Amino acid sequence: MKSPDIRDLASAAVLFQKRLDQIKRANHSSEFGWYPYDSFRVFSVLPSMLREDRRELLNLAGPAPVLDIGCGDGDLSFFFESVGCCVIAIDNWNPNFNGTRGFRSLHTALSSNVEFQMSDLDAGLDLRGRTAGLALSLGVLYHLKNPFALLETLAHHARHCLLSTRIAQLTPRGTPIADEPVAYLLNAFEANNDASNYWVFSEAGLRRILDRTGWDLCDYATTGVQNGSNPSQNDRDQRAFCLIRSKLPDPWLDVDLDTGWHAMENGSWRWTERVFGVRLNRGASATPRLKFRFHAPAGPIRIHATVAAERLPPCDYDSPGEHVYEQTIPPSALTNDPVIIRFELDKALAPTAADRRELGVQVVFWSYDDPTPRSLRPIAIT
Repeated sequence: MKSPDIRDLASAAVLFQKRLDQIKRANHSSEFGWYPYDSFRVFSVLPSMLREDRRELLNLAGPAPVLDIGCGDGDLSFFFESVGCCVIAIDNWNPNFNGTRGFRSLHTALSSNVEFQMSDLDAGLDLRGRTAGLALSLGVLYHLKNPFALLETLAHHARHCLLSTRIAQLTPRGTPIADEPVAYLLNAFEANNDASNYWVFSEAGLRRILDRTGWDLCDYATTGVQNGSNPSQNDRDQRAFCLIRSKLPDPWLDVDLDTGWHAMENGSWRWTERVFGVRLNRGASATPRLKFRFHAPAGPIRIHATVAAERLPPCDYDSPGEHVYEQTIPPSALTNDPVIIRFELDKALAPTAADRRELGVQVVFWSYDDPTPRSLRPIAIT
């Protein structure tokens, strides 16, 4: 199915926002207030900002999850779910405007399946080996003590990111900074009387940090004050919006990782846990087969795979080394796209004092034998 152009997606967002507004009025509570800022503001910017195939934003997400970082009440999380995306909403109850009560109220009212992950972004975002097609980081960067760490982590776990943040052309004292790769550190109550505001970048500073953390800047636009913006005054507020694409090898897989994977090692391979999963596009073969190449550290070992709800026959491997699990997939298991596949080993290496991880098998994703990294497609439906 062809992904809608961003103008059509923006129109759908307007309708969904009206639906959310009705739900919020019906679920008004004296115990908390709704997040007061317009989460859908980004859709007024995207139609004129996005270019080329990036205008089909849902294609950038693909079968992988969408990450909504700093989700607030989850307005955008629930919208992307409504247009068919798997969504992981990420926030921390303490800086969240209403302690995530707004999110939980909407989640219940919508009977939503959006996954919520509590995370202190400054302590480090743990994505547990997952790969996202699209991340949303809107109005988050200037609330972070260490924006470099978040951007670098995301570049390893997301193919694309929609990002917005406040930028400034002048310091509060009038020093020009627009063309210098710098950031201004606010004092505790300098901007909007909000101590959670930290770094406001110049445009050159924003471009520099994106490059240094592993991103290509694809599309860019600014809103608000276009001449004389500064980091602290409300009437001097300027915002940068951009669509960025990861230039690190890790996210560029033909398979999207679900739970049960450890971090990439040497930019090439990963350990699994005993149970691990992936999401794949189902393909168009008349006789589809699941093919999985892996390295077993010890033998014997048995592996099962479940495709959707169909459990495939197990395979036994008596010796350590390189192996291939290959089984025919019943057509009844391929009615949805993406296809959710779960692998299960009969045993794994237990944690030790030297390595506290549970270790299953090793899977090599990338070859560096050629000048350009080459994907080995270790898990595929053929």
